[in-house]
Amino acid sequence: MGLEQQGKGIMNLTKTDYQNILSFINSSLYDYRNIQSLLSKLFKFDRSLLWHADEEGNMHSLKFYNFSDQMMFDYKEIHRTNDVMHPKKHLRNLGSSKDSVYRIGEVTTQKELANSSYNHFIERHEIIDQMVMYLSTATTIYAGIGFVRFKGERLFTRKDKKILQTLSTHLQHLVKNSMRIKENATVKMLVNPTRDLQPILSTRELEVYRLVTKGCSNIEIADQLYITIRAC
Repeated sequence: MGLEQQGKGIMNLTKTDYQNILSFINSSLYDYRNIQSLLSKLFKFDRSLLWHADEEGNMHSLKFYNFSDQMMFDYKEIHRTNDVMHPKKHLRNLGSSKDSVYRIGEVTTQKELANSSYNHFIERHEIIDQMVMYLSTATTIYAGIGFVRFKGERLFTRKDKKILQTLSTHLQHLVKNSMRIKENATVKMLVNPTRDLQPILSTRELEVYRLVTKGCSNIEIADQLYITIRAC
C-alpha cells in the first residue's frame, strides 16, 4: 500500500513556504475553527481530523474535514480506538521527543500495521499514508490534527512534516486558548447566566456536564463521581 515508503522530499523550506506559514498564522489568530480549511488551501493538507482528548488520552469532539460520510462513520463508531496513531498510544512517548508531528512509519512498522485491526479500515478506504500533529503539555495530549492521503495521491514528505512542525507552537497556543475560552464561557453561562436568574446547574451537575462533554459514558461518569446508575 506504500505505507512503508515515506516520501523523501526536501528538508529546507522555501520563501513561498514561509510566506504561507505567516499567512496561516495571521489568518488563524482570531478563530481556530478555520485552521483545517487554511491547511488545505495553503499546504494541500486536504483531508484532516481535528480532535480533543481528555487526560487519559480518550478522543472527543472530532471535527472531520473533507471525508466521506461512510469513512467518518467507520472511524467514529468502529476504528477510532484501533488507530495506531491514537493519542492513548502515544502518551508514553511524551517528554522523550521534541517532535510533535509524526508520520505513520515513525510510530509503527509495516508488519505491525498489517497485523492490526486498524489495517481493515486502511484497506477498505484505500489509505496510503497518515500523519498527525499532537498538541500536548509535558504530561498530557489535549488535542491533535490527523492528516490522510488516499490511493492516487502522493505520500507525505519530510517537507510536509517540517511545515507542520514549524506551525506546531502556534497551533498549540491557539487550540488550547480556544478550548479554555469556550469552556469558561459555557461554565459561566450555566452557573451564572444573569444576575436575576438562579444558576442553571449545581456544582455536582456541572461535574457531570464536564465529563459528558469529554465523551465519557454513563458508566465512566458513575465510576469517577461515585454515583449509581438507576435502571429505567
